[in-house]
Amino acid sequence: MRKPTLVFIDIDGTLLDSSHHIPESARKECQRAQQAGHKLFICSGRAALDIDPPVLELGFDGIVSDGGACAELNGETIIDERMPAESVRAATSFFIAHSMPYAWHCSDGMHATERFLNRLGIWRKLLRHPQMRGSWHTITDHSAPLPPVRKGTFYVPENGSLTVEDVRRELAGYATIIHGSINASSEDNGEILIPGVDKGTALMKVSQRLGVPLSDTIAIGDSDNDLEMIQTAGIGVAMGNGTEAVKSVADMIAPHVDNNGLAAALHRLLP
Repeated sequence: MRKPTLVFIDIDGTLLDSSHHIPESARKECQRAQQAGHKLFICSGRAALDIDPPVLELGFDGIVSDGGACAELNGETIIDERMPAESVRAATSFFIAHSMPYAWHCSDGMHATERFLNRLGIWRKLLRHPQMRGSWHTITDHSAPLPPVRKGTFYVPENGSLTVEDVRRELAGYATIIHGSINASSEDNGEILIPGVDKGTALMKVSQRLGVPLSDTIAIGDSDNDLEMIQTAGIGVAMGNGTEAVKSVADMIAPHVDNNGLAAALHRLLP
């Protein structure tokens, strides 16, 4: 009997195309892979409660969320990393001082400033998926206590006074800052991660939990927050629409997400 391969798949720009839909080719290849005995996992920077219902309806074998800070396997939470309160306070103070829209990924969903919600256009998403309304919360008091925080997301000022690199320098010692992937842009937004926690560390923990060697894992993604999982997996795949950073470390580059890229990768690697 063929050994199962664990496949870790990013959502935005990998499973979802540029129109935020799942291509039918990707849907069919995911189903075929599972029917062949392989195990497929979502591996996303999103909060678990912020994953679109159509994605969950595909029936993945597990979910890695919040950039690797959380993972669920067979209904059990096997990873639940928390950002230190001091890191959250320091970042929040910096964002307020520079009038930056920001959001925290928490155990009960997303807590975001109104400017972040408007910038991201989250209202349109909630109109498409009204059942997700309870997963988004508006921050009205910046000093109010939050549920456990797993990750943060922010936009740099529109006037160009700060870059993601500036934020990285200012918050060095508190958190890991990387370029984000909101709206296919990494220049105007960034992500705040717990130091030493990323999609690669989560991939390793899931594979260890299931007793599967890293050589039997595949990771497919497109953004800078996919870098570590692509480096960690037995086979790392960058989408054709991916950043130069992920392409530079990938073992394989798939076609663009809008050109059946995910399906092509799965068909080639899991014949």
